[in-house]
Amino acid sequence: MSLSELLPTVSQLSHQDKLRLIHFLLLAVAKEEGCSLEPVGNSDSANALLNQLASTEAVVWSPQADQESVQALSDLLVAARIETNA
Repeated sequence: MSLSELLPTVSQLSHQDKLRLIHFLLLAVAKEEGCSLEPVGNSDSANALLNQLASTEAVVWSPQADQESVQALSDLLVAARIETNA
């Protein structure tokens, strides 16, 4: 089933079922990435999910924190401006 076929069905889910779907997808992606998030039982699953998320690390990269990336972006913008004005 493709995503375009799936989205209308997902939009019809209840709020609670959408949250369950998000939880399922999060666990599936984490497993694919090699993380060991274990599925939780039905009791207090929202808090358990938050605890699982709090115990994982995420690396967020930003070009603002990388001087080489800032310089490369600046060079591209200057080159584009020169090309536009030529």
